Amino acid sequence: MVKIGYGCCVGTWDKFHRYVEPRIPKNQPVLTAFNQISISVAYNAILDGFRVYDLDAVVLLHDDLEMTDPLTEPMIISVFAADPQIAIIGVAGGGPSLNWWDVDPIGHQSTDSALLHFGDRSAGDVDIVEGSFMVFSPWAIQELRFDERYEFHGYDDVCLEARHAGKRVYVADIDTYHHTTFGYKTEKSHEMRLRAEEIFNSKWGQR
Repeated sequence: MVKIGYGCCVGTWDKFHRYVEPRIPKNQPVLTAFNQISISVAYNAILDGFRVYDLDAVVLLHDDLEMTDPLTEPMIISVFAADPQIAIIGVAGGGPSLNWWDVDPIGHQSTDSALLHFGDRSAGDVDIVEGSFMVFSPWAIQELRFDERYEFHGYDDVCLEARHAGKRVYVADIDTYHHTTFGYKTEKSHEMRLRAEEIFNSKWGQR
């Protein structure tokens, strides 16, 4: 039996119960983290909690991310089975930048603002995936952790950690719906983004 863990950093339980919970297959383990100081801290706690399980993958997703594709789990398993060097799967991604969508992006995702669709290529290798839906391989569950200096923006640079370790980061053709709109919702969010850029540039160089 396929065993996939699901982890969510919960901001509001209403969103989790509306969008995330109904789409998780029955009998799969779920860990949530509520009222955390950052999504990086929350995701690391979730990954630590799943280390004791013998899992085929862990899906980390936002509380407003709806997995609309009925073949999500079979696709995850088939991608990891095709190449054990694949460490992280996403639904969209691009080049080695916090603005990954500016550098050869591929994949797709529905949002409240619009359908994000980056051309004909719906699958393939990237440097960083869009962070609302990230799938960790068994290797990644054990070996990768998020940089806890990031509060919200920038945590998806964990993909570059995987690439630095010689692993692949891969966009799969999986349908999702991110119940959010484009742009910064608050001034605080914009300030966190600026701090994330400082951390990213000091860590990886200007990209």
